[in-house]
Amino acid sequence: MIQGLYWVWYTIGAVLMLTIGVPDVLSFSNGLFLIFYALYVLDLIYKGRYRTGMSDRSVIWKEPSLWLASFIIWLGGMGIEWLGVHTEWPFGEYAYSDYFGIHLFNVPVTLGFAWIAVVGNSAILSGGGSTWSGKLIRAVKTGFWAIVLDLVLDPVAHARGFWHWGAGGGFYGVPWSNYVSWFIMGAFLSLFLPAMPGDRSTLLRAKWLYQLFILLFGVLALKEGITGSFVIALAGVLLAEGSWLYDSRRKVQIV
Repeated sequence: MIQGLYWVWYTIGAVLMLTIGVPDVLSFSNGLFLIFYALYVLDLIYKGRYRTGMSDRSVIWKEPSLWLASFIIWLGGMGIEWLGVHTEWPFGEYAYSDYFGIHLFNVPVTLGFAWIAVVGNSAILSGGGSTWSGKLIRAVKTGFWAIVLDLVLDPVAHARGFWHWGAGGGFYGVPWSNYVSWFIMGAFLSLFLPAMPGDRSTLLRAKWLYQLFILLFGVLALKEGITGSFVIALAGVLLAEGSWLYDSRRKVQIV
């Protein structure tokens, strides 16, 4: 159900953002979109783990490792955002608008879900994580996928007033330290996730989810005249496709 809800929300949001914009009366939908994205990713991880025998729990709320990891990522994401807003480190000088709902200490509560979504989606693409060496390799890959997405997302968000950067410079007004921080934090937070499923269905859905998310913001970047982010979005789509094509895990088919 959550997957269908996400795609309905995505389609409506994409049409509005690419045409007339999101009306003020529907501004609450921005934060909900991040929550739905996070829940979709968690649903993918859980169902894939259950299908491949990584979990013997028949319902998601009975798998505590995934919920604990999600809470840690939410808390870690909110914590680093709080630090960034109040100290200008490590992301640079910035502040959030009201586009994403209720704030907690000047940080939208829904931003924690954005961290769950990005880290989780990137971790599925990266795979592995059953051993500490596997988790470290997965962490580096997760950081890579996260920074590619952020190079597209943040310039668009800045241009559209979702959040505001004070210092300017960097990549389309977003400091380079922001992207480095996303790589480091994305990699670090992924260490708390359990082993990722490797069946064909999970990988395919995770690839589509990543590709269509980054493509939407890539098109928005082109509309805003942010050509560099548009090119990176296309590269991200192609890299995700290439990763899928050459990933031996996709040969595992489980009904």
